[in-house]
Parts: sequence; C-alpha cells; structure tokens
Amino acid sequence: MKGFFGSLFSGGGERKEESRYGLVDQMWADFFGGFATSKTGISVNWKSALSVTTVLACCRVRADGLATVPWKLYQRTEKSVNGKTVVDRREARDQPLYDLLATAPNEWMTSLEFRETQSFHVDLAGRSYAFLNKVRGEIVEMILLDPARVAWKVNADYSRTYTLRGIDGTTETVPGDQIWHVKGPSWDTQEGLNVVRYAAEAIGLALATEESHAMFHRNGARPSGVLSTDGAIGEAGLVKLAAWVRRHFGGAENTGKIMVVDRAAKFSPIQMTGVDSQHVETRKFQVERICEVLRVMPIMIGFSGDKNATFASAEQMFLAHLVHCIRPIHRRFGGSGDLFLLKKEQRQKGYYTGFVDADFLSPAMKDKGEYNSTALGKSSPGWLTPNEIRGFDELPPVTGGDRLYVPANMVAIDENGKPILLTPPATPALPPPGE
Repeated sequence: MKGFFGSLFSGGGERKEESRYGLVDQMWADFFGGFATSKTGISVNWKSALSVTTVLACCRVRADGLATVPWKLYQRTEKSVNGKTVVDRREARDQPLYDLLATAPNEWMTSLEFRETQSFHVDLAGRSYAFLNKVRGEIVEMILLDPARVAWKVNADYSRTYTLRGIDGTTETVPGDQIWHVKGPSWDTQEGLNVVRYAAEAIGLALATEESHAMFHRNGARPSGVLSTDGAIGEAGLVKLAAWVRRHFGGAENTGKIMVVDRAAKFSPIQMTGVDSQHVETRKFQVERICEVLRVMPIMIGFSGDKNATFASAEQMFLAHLVHCIRPIHRRFGGSGDLFLLKKEQRQKGYYTGFVDADFLSPAMKDKGEYNSTALGKSSPGWLTPNEIRGFDELPPVTGGDRLYVPANMVAIDENGKPILLTPPATPALPPPGE
C-alpha cells in the first residue's frame, strides 16, 4: 500500500501531458474526466478552462469562501435544568478530527490549502476524493487525490469500492469507508455533474474569442492613424518622417500638440469598427455567462459590465453572494463531512462539523458591532452570551460572561429566563438625634 501511494504522488514536478488520439484514448479520457469538444472546435477540460480568466476568478472566489472560514468540530449536548431541557454546544477539541479540520489534514497541507483544492476539484470536475488514513478505526490523516486517478463502482450490496490509479499505471482498490467523496450537483445521486463539460460551449467561446483577439494583435496591423503626403518620399524619407513624428508627437507628454507638416500631408485617425466593438461585447457577454454557470456575481470578480454599483447596491450584492453562493457551499461540505468523517455513533452523540459564518463580519466593524449588540440583547432577549461573542475574536472568557441578557437595563437572566434581581446592600440606620 505504501509503495502504491508513492507511485500515486511521486513525479517530482509537472509531468508531460499524455497524448489522446483515437477512440480508445477518447474513451479513457472521458472515463477519467477528460475533455469535451465545443462547437468552436476547441477542446475544453479543467486545464484549458482555468486559462479563461473568468473561470479562474470565479473558482478562486468560491474556494476563498470555503477555505478562509474556520471549520470546526462541535458537540451538541442536552441537560435538564429545573425540569427543562437546555441545549449546550462545545468545541470538541479533544477529538482527533478537530485538528484535522481546523488546522492540518496532513503533514504538508494546511486546512485552508486542503479545502481550497477541494473546491477547485468539485467546481471543475464535479467531485473531490480524499483518502482517509485510519488507525484503529480513527482518522489520523486525510490525503487529497487527483479526481482523474480515481474510479468507483457500486457493489451488489450498495457498498462502494474505489480504484486508485498511480502514475506508473498500478492500481489499488480500497473500500468506501476510506474515501471522502464530495460531489457537486448530481443527476443520478452517485456522481456530481461535470460543470466544465456541460458549460463547454460558454467556456469554448470564451477561449475562441480570447485566442482570436490575441492573434489579431499578434498578426494584425492597427495603427492609430495614417499620415499621407503628396508624391513619393522613398523608404529613407518614410523612416525619417516616422522618427520625426514619434519624437515630436509620441507619448503622453505630447498629447494635444498641433501637428504642422509640409507637402500637403494629411493625418487620418483610425477608429474602432463595428466588428471590433461587437468582438469586445462578445467577450463581456461570455464573462456573464460563465459567472451564471458558477453562481458567482460578476462584481465579485471585479466585473461590473455597463453598470456602476453604488455603495448600497454593492453591499446588497455582497450579501447576496454570501447567502446564495457561499452558504450552499458550506452546507454541501458540512453535510458531506458529517456523513463521511463522523461515525453514526458520533453523530448520535451530538458531534457535527460547522463553519464559523460570523467570521464574514470581521472586516465590517460597524455591522459586526450592531450584530453583537443585538445578539447580546439590545432590543430583544439576547441569544448569545458575552463570552460567546468574545469567542468570535478568540478572546478569553470573563467571569460572569456566561449569562444571557434582556433589554431592561441589560440585567442577567437565570436558567428559567427570569431576571436576576440584585439586592442592594442594606443602608445602616442613622442614630437618633442627640446620640
């Protein structure tokens, strides 16, 4: 097994891309998540898709939303207080899985790097695979695998087995409980849809327009204007005239200067044609199409199109991005982690994984302050204690900070939800007059 994983991850650098020709090679390419040919004639796979800046930017935004938020292991417990059931939650730091999720899943990757790569795999291949190295039934290490090197099948008893293919062609089959399989949106409930394949036309057109635009600038001659004179001046005269124009009228410092020439010379500027303008519009349209596929708002990748967002509208767009793009990603990975990384007995004991979504408020101090004030009980009964709020910023707890508050003068409430009335110290009676 150790030798196989050595062949799976060895190579020492970027390996040469294998050539794929003929029906058999095409079949294997499709089997291992290969490429799709768009109507433009351009082959689209994950590597060519990433060469489109819009795809790269969208995948990075989605990966940042998944990887930069803390992911922790919690345990929810219930206890009875005065005949009532009280739900409590704690960070399960005593469990080995806690450190794997929050800090380092293996010896060479941080939690951020691990989840970042997972996000790219799910978005561009439709699935992500991680080998779960277990010792006496407990996960001690998680190793990401190239999706193209993993194949799986469903057995007669509905269990799964995964076949891993090494660089040297050797294979190893492992049971399903040793693979963490995260899949994207699915049709058959077994495998995630390959977004690159289904969006091949949009990505292929973006590649084609970008390539044609690049070749236009490489091979085309597009001066800013034409300076013509009466009569022939010869090649030497043309070189001399061109040098004179560059010296006296070229560069930003000469912008707006009046050009005076002899021999009835005329300068005719060259404007962008309608075809050029439409070409640019096509490239802009493809940005929006790709953003639609990956569910990323164009403003999140720095593209505003023809609309300039105001501060208020941009704020709502950022909020919509968190609600409709990032939160579904958190729920997908959180649910998959609960299913594949936790045993059923652990889930029954209240263990679950959770993303600290409140971390998104950290850069917005005003919004964060308003949220914390409301959660503490500014205008309605609070649902967070001062120590829980301090925990968002990794601050230590304070004495007496584990109670909830109600708005009336911000008094603490007991386990039954009743205010705790503090009895003022008794005032000593004054002695009678004359004593």
